[in-house]
Amino acid sequence: MEYIQGSDFKLYDTVVTLGKFDGVHLGHKELIDEVLKTSGLTKVLFTFEVNPFGILFEQDMKVIDTNEERKLLAEAFGLDYMINFPFTKDVIDTDANEFIEKIIHNKLGAKKLVVGTDFRFGKGRLGDVTLLEKRKADLGYELKVIEKKIMYGEEISSTRIRNLIGQGNIKLANELLGRAFSYSGEIVHGNHIGHTIGMPTINIKPEEYKILPPYGVYASDTKLDGKVYRGITNIGVKPTISENNSVGIETWLFGLNEDVYGHFAKVEFLDFIRPEMKFESLGALKKQVDLDKDKALIFK
Repeated sequence: MEYIQGSDFKLYDTVVTLGKFDGVHLGHKELIDEVLKTSGLTKVLFTFEVNPFGILFEQDMKVIDTNEERKLLAEAFGLDYMINFPFTKDVIDTDANEFIEKIIHNKLGAKKLVVGTDFRFGKGRLGDVTLLEKRKADLGYELKVIEKKIMYGEEISSTRIRNLIGQGNIKLANELLGRAFSYSGEIVHGNHIGHTIGMPTINIKPEEYKILPPYGVYASDTKLDGKVYRGITNIGVKPTISENNSVGIETWLFGLNEDVYGHFAKVEFLDFIRPEMKFESLGALKKQVDLDKDKALIFK
């Protein structure tokens, strides 16, 4: 897959799905599946490099996946291109018809568009599927509109999934995603306390714009150097160690004893075990973590 960051591109004869794609959940998967089953056209996912609603409504909105994580997901689907388009004031102020002509027609070379029923674009978010339908004849593209996917009586949406993650309901969030919510990045040095009590851990620094579940301990699977390790992951500030710790993601990988600093790891959250706690001693902490390990090992 070719990854394009920016607006300097020109494609031809494409089938394109457009949207925010935060979380790349089961609803998004239906859009992508429609693209993938279209033969004879170059397969493209078009999205924006930041969360559009965060800019439009000046909210500090956290994302489910970083740009890099979203790129890896798109690559795994087998798409030809992923485009992370700049979401600037000029883009926000672009008239909807101009967006169709300059970006969808001229830059993307779209012969088929795949969008959800709630897709909006252009200044004031006035562009919608009705306008796309109106313009398809003169610009020569086919339009496929995919209905929202329903699970447990509600639409699957990025907002719903963000709320579930924020509540610590990782299990249901994972069901809606169709995969495990995860954090990925380079393994960095921590305070090395885990080594002193027989629980060597890896640390990943969380991206400031990515959503964090509630502080606590979670059952997790970590993909590292081609292997998968069951473990437990603590999100929080480790109050037993110090009162001045920054927020971190620390994982004890069962069975890993080698130096992996600087390696890339993907930590997948499976389920919530307990809230973060302050213990009276490292010995008390170790006793509790051993109990957490037992719970993580029986999780399917």
